[in-house]
Amino acid sequence: MGSILTAFSAKSVIADDARLLFEKNIPTQSGKELTTKLIAGGVTVSTWANNEVSVKVYGNDEAEEKVIFSAEETSDGVKVEGKQKDTKNFNNLTIKVEIIVPENYNLKLHSAGGSFSITGLHGLIIANSSGGSIKIENTVGNIQAYTAGGNIRIENSEGDIKSSTSGGRISVINYNGNIDASTAGGDVQLEGKNGKIEASTAGGNIRLDYAGKNFGMDLSTLGGNIYATLPIDFDADADLGTLAGNITCDFAKVENCNHVSNYVRAKFNNGGETFKCTTSAGNITVTKK
Repeated sequence: MGSILTAFSAKSVIADDARLLFEKNIPTQSGKELTTKLIAGGVTVSTWANNEVSVKVYGNDEAEEKVIFSAEETSDGVKVEGKQKDTKNFNNLTIKVEIIVPENYNLKLHSAGGSFSITGLHGLIIANSSGGSIKIENTVGNIQAYTAGGNIRIENSEGDIKSSTSGGRISVINYNGNIDASTAGGDVQLEGKNGKIEASTAGGNIRLDYAGKNFGMDLSTLGGNIYATLPIDFDADADLGTLAGNITCDFAKVENCNHVSNYVRAKFNNGGETFKCTTSAGNITVTKK
């Protein structure tokens, strides 16, 4: 699945060889849904107070020649498409899509090649991309963000988040909700509160700065370190393990042995939900704040 969102302002920088190819405003209602299906191109989504969806598509000569763009009202909301006209290969395709929706709106975005940026939305966000970065800011509602080839950054979110990338970094800053984050090739950085957390990476570090009650946490990496900063009154049943590193923990006495692996199983304060950290080739550091 592929879908990307990149939030730009009305004065977004467009490639020098791109020009306005398609423009349309479509009446809609708050609470409905925007769906995109694009053969390629970066997408920016922002919000306004109007009960309509504004669509502008910029592109170069190749985009005009080889792609058909459309934007239509549906029973669910608005659908925007960019379809290939024939089977000819793309050589130097440039497409940028700028969309403005009502503040209370849902998104289901798909692009086979581009970056997504979303700003200021109150509603469900599902973003799938086959080859670009995803940036989401200042949102209320659950988020699903998936990309096969880029970074994911989410800031100032209220709601549950599921995110995964095959080749980039995941950063979720100032969140309030449950987190499920996985990457095959980068670091995971989480800063927020009040949620269950599952975070994994095959090739990077995990950094967690958390506030609030423990709802359960599972942090795992194959090739990096884990750093967790937790409230001083954090209650947990902890399970920490590393095959080739050391463990440092402010909540429990740790004696790092000289043999291959180190494990710590202990109660943090009064005990509670699980706090699990595992790494094959790194250190684990747990500190109080």
